[in-house]
Amino acid sequence: MRKFIGLITLHGLLVSSTLVSAASEEAAERIAAGKKLLEQGRVEAAIGEFQKASTIDPKYGAAQLNLGHAYERANRNDEAIDAYRKSIELEPRNFYARNNLGVLYSNKGMYDQAIVEFQDALKSDPRNAMALKNLEIAKKNKAAMQERETIIARAEKEVEAKPNDPTSAYQLARVYATYGKKETALEWLGKAIEKGYKDFAYVKTDPAFTNLREERDFQLLLLRE
Repeated sequence: MRKFIGLITLHGLLVSSTLVSAASEEAAERIAAGKKLLEQGRVEAAIGEFQKASTIDPKYGAAQLNLGHAYERANRNDEAIDAYRKSIELEPRNFYARNNLGVLYSNKGMYDQAIVEFQDALKSDPRNAMALKNLEIAKKNKAAMQERETIIARAEKEVEAKPNDPTSAYQLARVYATYGKKETALEWLGKAIEKGYKDFAYVKTDPAFTNLREERDFQLLLLRE
């Protein structure tokens, strides 16, 4: 069973664009101030400076790029995505924005979009090892997601075909548990027991339920033994 793999984002990337220059000296000063604040760990204050820079000079791609990075540092990922998109609109060949946008897409399970961003990043830097690795990982994670969806769909169809079969319900519970869907797994484990599943000794040792054993609802289900 395939596992999902983490990607590499360009953290600590406090860059100013080399493709365009700020139309305003004040915007550039705001960027510099934001960088210093990030170095000090004052992320929200840095966001404020980058926002001001982008307001002063809406066509300054570096403002959006640094704003996206700061949003990532603050775990405001949807806002980071918007900022990186704006940065790319201003500078379509911006490697850094495309790589980090690809990572954020991957983290949301949007692998098709992530793959496109990594491929476009590589157009700017074809031999970049990080982007090549991220592209490879995104493709593997997409395959893992497709495999997961196939396995879940197969187990669900088995239950539909045998609605009164406790074993089919139990297998579906196992599948959901394996993929971290705890509440749904517990629901189907309860249904399996209601339908007549009786092998409680196996339930107690089934590796599929390792992450559920300490859950109160799981322990309550075993009391029906």
